[in-house]
Amino acid sequence: MPVRRLPYRPAMLLLGLGLLAGCEQATSTVGAAAGSAAGSAAAGAVAGAVGGPAGQIAGGVAGQAASAGTTQLVRMSTAAAQGAWGAVAQEPVAACTGPADKPCAEAQELRARACRRQAATVPTDQRAGYRDCAVTAGQAALAASGANTQDERNAWREELLAAIYDRRAVQPRASICPDNDLMRSEADTLLRDSPGNASARFHGASARMMGVSVSCGADDQRCSDLAEASRLLNPPQSDPRWSQTAEGVRTLQRVVVGCPGA
Repeated sequence: MPVRRLPYRPAMLLLGLGLLAGCEQATSTVGAAAGSAAGSAAAGAVAGAVGGPAGQIAGGVAGQAASAGTTQLVRMSTAAAQGAWGAVAQEPVAACTGPADKPCAEAQELRARACRRQAATVPTDQRAGYRDCAVTAGQAALAASGANTQDERNAWREELLAAIYDRRAVQPRASICPDNDLMRSEADTLLRDSPGNASARFHGASARMMGVSVSCGADDQRCSDLAEASRLLNPPQSDPRWSQTAEGVRTLQRVVVGCPGA
């Protein structure tokens, strides 16, 4: 007799995912990570079912990695909810597996925020390391955030811009250009993804003003950069940094560079 093959029925898998999605989570970040990890584990299970021993091994590895990532994210989210930012900052988050590693992206974002908070409160001799952590973890979060929403990515980029600004603020003028260029690039990306975003406008203007002040760019671009900085700062915000930056732009235009029409 011919052997009849039964169709694959994912009912149990769907039931498991439904139960997981229905669980009450401590934070929305934890819930998102759990769903992502469940999806990875499901993919691993399917691979094991259809790929023989090699697929089973790959599926097992994928499931273990997803479980470990979700467990860490739950732990970090719980600590953050309790205000234990020092513990969050000390979590050794493994390298993300690709541009859509959602649990890893969210863990890196939590660590970036924790490191920035720590940089403002720890003894002075420890702050540089936390500033570096805030920037590098923020970059890692965005690099792996392909499965996150655009609003989430925009918020993470705002946090990254603030971290770059903090680190740039304590650097000698001769060493500012790399961070200043990075801030300008990230601000322009945020402006593209979120037109009119106030954080993007301020940091984009600040980077252009500082770039002219310390000669990060070409001399023949100075007046156009300052004009763009002035445009980005309007309408102004109540933050005193906006008025200080606007005054710096005007001084550079009129006194230092001598831009036509300034």
